Order: sequence, then structure tokens, then C-alpha cells
Amino acid sequence: MHEAAQPGRVFYRGLVEALTQVMGSANGYLFTHGPRVANLARQLARAMGLSRLESAELVFAAVFSDVGMIGLAEGAWEHPTPELDPETRGTVERHPGRSESTLRAIPHLEALGPLVRHHHEWWDGSGYPDGLSGEGIPLAARILRLADTVCALEEPRPQRAALSAEEIAELVEGSIGAEFAPEVANVYLRLARGDELAEYQPRLFRHVLRRAAEELLPNAISPLSADQLLNILSGLIDAKDPYTAGHSRRVAILAVAAANQLGVDDDLRTTLWAAGYLHDLGKVGVPLRVLSKEGPLDQGEFSQIQSHAHRGASMLGGIAGLRHLSPGARYHHEKWDGSGYPEGLRGDHIPVVAQILAVCDAYDAMTSHRAYRRARNHDDAMREIALSTGRHFAPRVSASFLALPDHLFASVRQPVPERADFFPLSWGERQFGLRHRRAAAR
Repeated sequence: MHEAAQPGRVFYRGLVEALTQVMGSANGYLFTHGPRVANLARQLARAMGLSRLESAELVFAAVFSDVGMIGLAEGAWEHPTPELDPETRGTVERHPGRSESTLRAIPHLEALGPLVRHHHEWWDGSGYPDGLSGEGIPLAARILRLADTVCALEEPRPQRAALSAEEIAELVEGSIGAEFAPEVANVYLRLARGDELAEYQPRLFRHVLRRAAEELLPNAISPLSADQLLNILSGLIDAKDPYTAGHSRRVAILAVAAANQLGVDDDLRTTLWAAGYLHDLGKVGVPLRVLSKEGPLDQGEFSQIQSHAHRGASMLGGIAGLRHLSPGARYHHEKWDGSGYPEGLRGDHIPVVAQILAVCDAYDAMTSHRAYRRARNHDDAMREIALSTGRHFAPRVSASFLALPDHLFASVRQPVPERADFFPLSWGERQFGLRHRRAAAR
């Protein structure tokens, strides 16, 4: 079936690609690390005779193996030091378990959980988190362990320069039976010393991801699966800032509610739902020390905050199934009078999606605690929106937002229901009139 007839699958695959870009948008040790590990692990898997499905699982497990590092000991990889102190090391060692929890929650990628959990286990049992050894470590996790170490050794560190190919080969050879499984290490050494390993190339790797997704994802993807992945992605975005937990989900719900008041069509509501979850995608690349700073921001720090709009739009714009979400991410900080950013658009030159997101984003920001201030109450926030109509906010959009019932605002602050089959599809439809397209499920 042609992909044009599978909008659900295309959209879901776009979300998976966005998740991989979340991993690559951070500075420091994590920058391009996952894709490079995936590139090497895939070649080892093929040389060892793993199936196409097993290779596809390895590709995604490699990319997501460090997803648990987001929002965790961030200073350790943004400002690396020759040695981690014991407390930081203990914190870092939690990341395989966090990565596993994330992957187990993603529909169609659940099987990757054990692979990412065990990618720091050593053949001799001295690794973490479970101290597995030998054949007790899944084969794919053994491959990840070697690929992860090799790719780290190829990068410079504060205490050393990047190692040469032969230096890495010697270290791998010396660690056979300790860190590395003999079978995996011997295959690597044969390929490396035979000059048979292809280097990582970002453009080619996108095709690798696409083929891996085709192996792992079914032809038909339910809207509920996409919503679950949206919720996970927004959680990773919010993990960058402890003061914004649940922000993206609340903006999505409020945006659809305001759109219902405006009487927009189903396509725009569907776009707003996803754009609400992903409008702050670019914040993953902004340092946590800036996002959570308690005092005033200097000009450089403020520029870093502002950059999230462009970063997020660029990420979404580069993914075929998510390009329609790019304007919401880019322009949700524009103001009706032209004083916003990043382009200073004014009036109806601002896309409607961004006009709606702007008021919902501002309301939730005002009613959430920040490092530098306490949350404002609902009535104060609504008064501020009314006063800012025509300057910050589009008059028609502002009016639709101010007309929303008070009980809705209390509802969006409630905890997310735990049952995956209850949230957000049926919950959103029942409480907020959200209607999803079901073309992919037909």
C-alpha cells in the first residue's frame, strides 16, 4: 500500500523520527552519539547474521539507549570533566532504566526495552544496572555495548583526544572477556582491521531509519498509538524544565478547546492537537541551567531561550510526516502587534495555528510555577489575557479562549489517567470534543 494511503503510519513514523532528533539536538556527549552507535551496531548485526527485524530493533535501540539521560545530570555531558564524582556517576547509572521505561511505553517499540536496559552490562558481570554476565546478556545488548564504547572512544573527551582506529582496536582486543563478548569483539576487529566499516553519514542514516521503521511498524497505526507517542515526546520535552511538567499536554488540550469555539475544521483541530504537544520541541537543545535560572537572564541566555522556536520548527520541517506542525512551533511567540519573535510577524500574517497556541502557551506559563516566580491564579491570568488582546493576542482567538468554561481549566490540571486505552483519545473526545481522523485505522 502506498504511503499516501497510510497517513497514520506516516505521521507515527514522523513522531519516531522526531524522537531520534530529540536525542541528537542536545550538545555534549549525546550529540549524534546514538545514530553513530546505530550505524556501527547495524553493521555488526549484519556481519553476525541477525535478521532484518533484529537489525531494525538494534538501530532504534541504539538511537534511544540514552534517552533516559534527558534532564538527568545534564551538566555532566554539557560541561564534561575528566572524572565524574560518585554522586553524579550514581545518577548517570540510572539512565538505562529510564530509557527502558520510555521504550516500553511506546507502542510498537516495546520490545526494545530490555536491549536499552542492558546496554551497559559487561561480559564479566561488572556492568550495570543488573550485573548480568556472559550469555545472560541479550545478544543485541552485547552488540550495543561494544558499539557504544567504540563510538565514545572516537570522540574527544576532556581527559583525552579522540582515539585512532588502531588504538580503539587494541583497546577492544584487550577487553575481550571483560567488557566485551568474544564473538562480538572478534567480528568488530575483523571488520575494523579489514577496513570494512562504513562511516556514519547523516543523510544516509535517515534512509536506514526509514527502512528500520518499515520493519518494526505495522501498516495501519491507530490514532491512540500516535497520541501515546505524542504524550511521551512531550514528557521528554518537559523533562528539560522541572517547572513545566505537563505543559505541552495542557497547551494541546486548551488549543483544541479554543479551536472548537472558533468553529475551525477537523484538519486544523488535528494539527493543533499535535502542534500543542510539540510546539516546544526545540527546548530540548536549550541548557537546563538557562531554562531553570532563578535570576534575570542575560542577553545570551535570552537568545538561547528564543532559539527554541527556530530549532523546533527546523526539526519538524525536516520530517515529511510532521512538516505541517512547523509553523506552530516557529511562530507561537509572535505577537499581534509585531513585537514578538523570531520574525516580528504581526496581525494575520501570523498563522492561525500559532495565534491559538500563543494564547494557550501564555496562559499555562502564567499559571505554572517558575524558578523566578510563583504561579498566578486562573482569574489573574484571564485578566492579563484580556488586557493583552490586540497587543499580544489575536482579538478573535483571545475572545474564544476567554469564553472557555472555568471547569475546563481545572480539568487540564488533573493527572494524566494511567490507562493507555483511556488517554488521550477517548478522554480528549469526551471532555473536549476532540475528533481524530481515523483514515489509518480503516
